[in-house]
Amino acid sequence: MRLLLVDDDRDLVEVLTYVLQREGFSVVAAFDGEGAWRQFQSEQPSLVILDINMPGIDGLEVCRRIREASTVPVVMLTARADEVDIIRALGLGADDYVTKPFSPRQLVARVKAVLRRAAAVPVSAPPSEPEELRSGVLHLDLRTRTMTRRGEIIHLTPLEYKIMVFLLRNQGRVLGSAAIVEHVWGYVGSGNEDLVKVHVHRLRQKIEDDPQSPMHVRTVPGAGYIIPERVIDEPHVES
Repeated sequence: MRLLLVDDDRDLVEVLTYVLQREGFSVVAAFDGEGAWRQFQSEQPSLVILDINMPGIDGLEVCRRIREASTVPVVMLTARADEVDIIRALGLGADDYVTKPFSPRQLVARVKAVLRRAAAVPVSAPPSEPEELRSGVLHLDLRTRTMTRRGEIIHLTPLEYKIMVFLLRNQGRVLGSAAIVEHVWGYVGSGNEDLVKVHVHRLRQKIEDDPQSPMHVRTVPGAGYIIPERVIDEPHVES
C-alpha cells in the first residue's frame, strides 16, 4: 500500500519513511506543497500524511485540492495544538491530525486506524435496533445515512455521522471522549479529547439552533457528552 508523506523537515521524513516501510508500506515523499500535489496526481496513494506548515502552498491548500479530486484519507501533521488550524483542516476534509512532537508509533497507529475505517463497509442497523433515530427536531435515517433538521437535510461528514449515530444510540448516557474515539476512530486510550472537541464543535454548528447553547449534544463537564433522552427544543445554557 502506497503512502504519500509530505513535510519540509527532511530528517523527519527520513525517520518516518523508515518506520512506515518497516510496517509494510511503500512511501513516496514530498517536501513542499507543489511537490505534494504533483506526487498525489502521479502516484495515486492510498493515504496522505500532510504537514500543515510548508513553504509555497501550505498543507491546508493541498488538502483542499486533494478533497476536491478524491476521497483518499488525509492525516494532517501540525506543529501547534492550534484549534483554529485543526478546525480548518477537518473542515477541508482531513480525516485525522497528529500534533508535533509525536512518536512514530503513534503516527503508525493513526494511519492504520484511518485505513481500517476507510476500508470498512457501511452497514445498516442490526435487526433488533431501530432504523431511525430522533432527538427533538433531528431525524437520522440509518437506511439512507441522512440526517434532517425540521425536514431539511444536514450534510454530515462520515466522521460526524458516526459520532451522531453513537450518541443517538446511547441517548441518556454520558459518553466520555475516550469511548467516542475508540468507537469512531478505533484508537484505544485517552489523550484524544481535542479530536472529539473539534468534531463536536463542528456538529453543533450544523445541528443546533444556537451552537453556544446546545440542546442536543450537551457537555457534561469532566465526563463527556450526552444527548438527553428527551429534548425540548428550547435553548439550554452550557455551564
